[in-house]
Amino acid sequence: MLEISGDKTVFIVSDTHFQDWSDQEELESFFLFLTKVVEEGDELFLLGDIFDFYFEYKSFIPKAFFNIFLELKNTVEKGINIHYWVGNHDFWIGDFIEKLGIVKHKGAEIVKIGKKKFLVQHGDEMDGIFIAKRFLARRFSRILYSLIHPELGLQMAKSLSRFSQSRSGTFNIKEEYLVKLAVSRFSEGIDGVIMGHFHKPYFYREKRGTLALIGDWKHDRSYGSIVNGNISVMRFNQSPR
Repeated sequence: MLEISGDKTVFIVSDTHFQDWSDQEELESFFLFLTKVVEEGDELFLLGDIFDFYFEYKSFIPKAFFNIFLELKNTVEKGINIHYWVGNHDFWIGDFIEKLGIVKHKGAEIVKIGKKKFLVQHGDEMDGIFIAKRFLARRFSRILYSLIHPELGLQMAKSLSRFSQSRSGTFNIKEEYLVKLAVSRFSEGIDGVIMGHFHKPYFYREKRGTLALIGDWKHDRSYGSIVNGNISVMRFNQSPR
């Protein structure tokens, strides 16, 4: 269990889906958000799919992602603790982010902030593609993909990305189902359930706890925060230009 002091401010973002063809304004908006995190926060939770596709080769980093890693590293060096929950698009991330000072989480985890307990996860555990992720994450699959030249591998990734994006807006899971699951966790002593993955901001609160779907940063610029143990979901409206 991850434990954080109750007086800490936590920012949460998910599903930026950065690609090697992401436009500069999209990146600059995220970097501006990181500035806000440094100025106002203490912890940053990245709830997965920060990269639309990322495969960690032993000696190769896609140059389009260099500035993203650099900004994250700078954020850590400015005193922000970053936690990275691996999503279904970027699960092939290895230990490189850990070398940047970022803590990697492979699955759902209970985070205690002050006296409250939050179940934090990417969210694909609720979707059928979680099964596909478990299969692809096997060592054999990783070895096979590593044999492909990086340039060809990235082209294959683009095709997979287009297929996945065409599916991302058609999740069969309804908010009511997620609320039901969250309520069952409230009865177990969990005060909040926090997820990304579903590309739609959603917020449900009752006396026993809160369900927060962080939504899709890529299109909505939505993000979450936890201040004094209270969760909020909002939009980032600052413009880099």
